[in-house]
Amino acid sequence: MLRVSNFTGGYRRGVAIVEGISFDIGRTPVTSIVGSNGAGKTTLLRGIGGLLSWHGGEIHFDGRRIDQLPAHEIARLGIRMVPSGRGTFPSMTVLENLQVGGHHLGAAERAARADREMQRFPRLRERWAQQAGMLSGGEQQMLAIARAMMSDPRLLILDEPSQGLAPIVVDQIFELIPTLAGQNAQVLLVEQDVGRGLEVSEEVFVIEKGRVILSGRSADMANNDKIRESYLGLG
Repeated sequence: MLRVSNFTGGYRRGVAIVEGISFDIGRTPVTSIVGSNGAGKTTLLRGIGGLLSWHGGEIHFDGRRIDQLPAHEIARLGIRMVPSGRGTFPSMTVLENLQVGGHHLGAAERAARADREMQRFPRLRERWAQQAGMLSGGEQQMLAIARAMMSDPRLLILDEPSQGLAPIVVDQIFELIPTLAGQNAQVLLVEQDVGRGLEVSEEVFVIEKGRVILSGRSADMANNDKIRESYLGLG
């Protein structure tokens, strides 16, 4: 569904953070992107979402070129991104955050989907009237994912969903990730805990210095010597 071709980009013209990246996630339910800090992972995700100042190359989504579209039009096509740091609206309640995620829906459908997401994340139902800024980090991450899912995205992009969270909360979120990918939806995951990312994904692309250097099935990559040494701390 998502195909990136020779993509080069950054936040200032002439200063490339990602350079010549190409990959195709096909119909894979969950795909991981792996790389060290500064490898260009978040920059790549922002490029897919239409948030880079400049770029070269092309990005296609479901056969349509999207890299020349503004971010709101890319979102309208069914791509939603949950950035690192969550990005909820802190002064709004849990329910109001969810309603923002479904702003384009009719009132009845918006209410139904909000109820669906609170069933998916029972902790949010307990906090439905609480301001998002008063939630724990894990609850805010759940809310950010739930808000993105309000639009039934065809591609959900998760950038470092475990960042700063307690291990028990990370377990809850990673148990859920495979279920977010459905018949007509996919997940693209960047995760600092490489082992967890490999566990929940089917395919993986490894980025170094703004380029894809390895790719393959996640189960195979878990046994790759370079992955084990560089990212899993195993010799």
